[in-house]
Amino acid sequence: MKAFIKNIIACSLALVLLAPSASEAIFNPNFILGDRDLVDSTSMSVDRVQSFLQSQGSGLASYVTDAPGGLRKTAAQVIYEAGRYWGINQRYLMVRMQVEQSLVTDSTPSERQLNWATGYAVCDSCSTSDPAIQQYRGFFNQVNWAARRIRERYLPDLAQNGVTFTGWGPGKTKKTGDGYFVTPENNATSVMYTYTPYVYNANYNVWRFWNTWFIRHYPDGSLLQDSASGGIWKIENGKRRPFQSRSAFFSRYDANQAIPVSKTDLEAYTIGAPIKFPNYALVLSSNGKVYLLDGDSKRWIVSPEVFRAIGFNPEEIITVSDSDLATYTNGEPVSLQSAYPSGVLFQSLQTGGISFIKDGVRHSVWSREILNSQFKNRSVATVNDEVIQRFAKGDPILFRDSELVTSPGNRSVFFISNGIKRPIASKEAFDALGFRWENIIRTSDKALEIHPTGSQIKLE
Repeated sequence: MKAFIKNIIACSLALVLLAPSASEAIFNPNFILGDRDLVDSTSMSVDRVQSFLQSQGSGLASYVTDAPGGLRKTAAQVIYEAGRYWGINQRYLMVRMQVEQSLVTDSTPSERQLNWATGYAVCDSCSTSDPAIQQYRGFFNQVNWAARRIRERYLPDLAQNGVTFTGWGPGKTKKTGDGYFVTPENNATSVMYTYTPYVYNANYNVWRFWNTWFIRHYPDGSLLQDSASGGIWKIENGKRRPFQSRSAFFSRYDANQAIPVSKTDLEAYTIGAPIKFPNYALVLSSNGKVYLLDGDSKRWIVSPEVFRAIGFNPEEIITVSDSDLATYTNGEPVSLQSAYPSGVLFQSLQTGGISFIKDGVRHSVWSREILNSQFKNRSVATVNDEVIQRFAKGDPILFRDSELVTSPGNRSVFFISNGIKRPIASKEAFDALGFRWENIIRTSDKALEIHPTGSQIKLE
């Protein structure tokens, strides 16, 4: 495993609510591809390109072509090296080949398909026998010129002028060749329409193949941050739930746990219920009831006497609307019999062991790392062991979802998802999914073993 990298600047939180989408991956002609997706030239290794081509049954998996210097290179080498050299995503280059010549899925491509792999320099009215475009003929030339043109012409034009040489740019409305008015939302989409100025049979297919092949799928518990807006989302039950305030996020997680992703990756998930308030917030509803918010449930505090007896602070009550509470389920009411409804940490004077007491049940904390994961900013009270033993015994506390954990007896790094430890299949998968090496927690074997083992987390 590589050495730890420098700490990353804490990510900002945008307090925004995005409009819900009706279904997964809805086509938007104004947004074909994310800017980061277009230029992420480290997205695939040459071996990964090769294995992807093989998985698609592509004739490119066994194709070898001439390269400058009298060399012979595989298609995977050409694609990988062109992406790295020109700073263009290898995934995009393969999508472009599929859109133009069906090369990724064709098991027996023709010479014409290979010679004009990315459709570069071939206009609608052009002939591939035109002497003026023969310098671009050949698989190596096609792949490199498709990447080079974007890097040397399209992106500099956008940076300097706000539009490409054909007038496509973010916020600029133009009519496509097939009669649609499109207003690109970003540079990458402007590049797509500059390369091929059509919605259907062109850029729709770029979007379709990208979303079919290359959208990253994150496990439940993942925290994803929109690279453009800064908004943070939690993946839960296959949906993305937006955090709508800084306090809602920071009462649960640390900023460095959020994984920067593109809008394209985010829009693969339907929008779930928003996370509006801090955990254990006190809220006053329209019916006059005060609730303790506990995870995704609201717990009615049954009387003012109970409120005072437990020690809640009336100045912390937040007045909310019925719609604010609509997504919370009804939890167990808080009464005088609810011992520590918000939880308390006790450490035994005799054994040194730490337990979390909540609602009259004690839960052992098996390592300092679990304590820091779940209760980083909470104080621990020291008491006699007999005080702790008065409470009924419950399950031990697990690592918080979204943590990366390993131990001396394990060679794998695990992602905690729904209380289950899921091994990350490889270093390549770890890096490609945006996990951070400096976030790995090293704990004891015993603390890790209390988590059931789930399926591997793979790239695809």
